Amino acid sequence: MELGIAVIGIASVALCAMPFVITNRSRKTKEKVVLTSLKDVAHQHNCEISEHEIFGHYAIGVDQTKSYVFFVLKTKEAVQQQFVDLSSIKTCEIANIGKSYVRKEKIIDRLNLTFFPVDSNQLDTVFEFYNADINYLLSGELQSIEKWNTLIKNMLKN
Repeated sequence: MELGIAVIGIASVALCAMPFVITNRSRKTKEKVVLTSLKDVAHQHNCEISEHEIFGHYAIGVDQTKSYVFFVLKTKEAVQQQFVDLSSIKTCEIANIGKSYVRKEKIIDRLNLTFFPVDSNQLDTVFEFYNADINYLLSGELQSIEKWNTLIKNMLKN
């Protein structure tokens, strides 16, 4: 009788834990795909990622010795790879695009890291960290974009 109760208890715990295990494996698999894509775009430019961050749907990394920044954005449709050679960049800024309301509340629609080239004839490069149409809630993207903006500006000074 006690053996039956123990088996039922173990089976119940296993069933309750299974969704967490599956979710964790799925997340790690997606992160691995994004990181591989980030390393691929770096290798295409003969660079090595010295520091990186994977954040659900995007990954960003830098090669601090060659002054390159790499960005991979994974959407349902495709994986978008971007890079910036910091030797041709004047500055980078955070573009916090949103709506302001009467009570001084601001709803963020998009968070972009925009790179402004030295040559004004070239187009700006934009890394999209957050888009409200794709991700419904902010979950650390603001802190992430501020961290990378600071790191890249320090690289630009050197």
